[in-house]
Formats: sequence, C-alpha cells, structure tokens
Amino acid sequence: MILVEVGFLCFLFSFVAFAKLNMHVLSLLISLEALMLSIIVFLYSLVMNLEVSSHFFLILLVFAASEAAMGLSLLVSMLRLRGNDYVTSLNSLSF
Repeated sequence: MILVEVGFLCFLFSFVAFAKLNMHVLSLLISLEALMLSIIVFLYSLVMNLEVSSHFFLILLVFAASEAAMGLSLLVSMLRLRGNDYVTSLNSLSF
C-alpha cells in the first residue's frame, strides 16, 4: 500500500514541476517522463495489490517508451532547426 502513496506523491510532484518549469522543452520532457514513471509505479502497485492481469501495465509501459523516443527526436530536430530549446520559440508562424 505504501507504493500507491509513493506513486501518487511522485505524480503530484512531477505535475507541479511540469506546471512550473516550462521555459525549456527538455525540462518539459523530463517532467513528462517523471509523470509517466509515477503513473507506471502507481499502476504496478495496483496490479500487485488487486492481483489482476498486467496487460494495462504493459500497454502503458509501451506508450511511455514511444513517448520518450518521440520527444527526444522532436527535441533534436528542433535544436537543429532553431538552435535553442525554448518553449517560446515554438511559434507555428515561424516555420
């Protein structure tokens, strides 16, 4: 049961970090990964406590891995295109 509380607490901290640290895209991606990790910990603890199948846990793990790969590829392409990773430079009119 302590794992559920740790997962929920990590979710709250990473959500606050996502809301407050929004100057660089890299900090947003790291806080999104922290959100996904806390959701995975929370879901894993619920799966272990309720003793149900772990299909949802594996699906969320696959989505977290694909989200990380997509975020890093977008960050690299943005750095090559613009030279910085500021959120304010993500204006759709500047393409």
